[in-house]
Amino acid sequence: MERTQIKEQLLEGCQRLASKGFLNTPADSFSLRIPGQMEMVLVSGSKDWPQIEIADLRSVPFSAKDELSLLHACIYQERGDVGGIAISSPKWVRLLANCGGSLPAVFDEQVRHIGSSGSLNDDEVMRSDMVREAFSQGANAALLGGRLLCLGMTRDRVLFNTELYEKCAQAYVIARACDRRISRIPLWVRLIANRRLLKDENIASVSYRNGRIPEGINAY
Repeated sequence: MERTQIKEQLLEGCQRLASKGFLNTPADSFSLRIPGQMEMVLVSGSKDWPQIEIADLRSVPFSAKDELSLLHACIYQERGDVGGIAISSPKWVRLLANCGGSLPAVFDEQVRHIGSSGSLNDDEVMRSDMVREAFSQGANAALLGGRLLCLGMTRDRVLFNTELYEKCAQAYVIARACDRRISRIPLWVRLIANRRLLKDENIASVSYRNGRIPEGINAY
């Protein structure tokens, strides 16, 4: 896929997340890996996400030293299967963070496509060991302060994962507020789901090493 096409995909993804109220602040960002290159297309720092244009997108090498680019680059280098990264601030994720914790494994789709999810403090994100720990075993999401750091094997997958996490966060926060009993997914189910997730991610990693965007894993 040509760089221009990747930028068009990223722009469409930004428009989709912004229309849902997920991209709100200059601290939010979105990037896509350029297959076969140590490089990504990144957009960040926007004060008006619904008005984002293709001219606001930039190609950035993984060797970039600015703080935000370094975080995205670190994840791409640690996880060869990742094709897209979105840092967003949707409503229910912010409420979840205010409740004092990350999302436990309580939904089937969550454990299948997001895996386990933890949290990172803002002062930890520049440490590769903390990034490695947060996204070990194929995990695809973590709270970053009051924002959501979400990964995906493709552009569509990172969009779906971001939307899925917000949906799960909404249900979980409401259940907690109503003092409802919350059951977690059994360990054996999580293990099976994780094996399937890792299998998909291994396929994606091979595709990116060969300079191709993975196919057949864009939809649930």
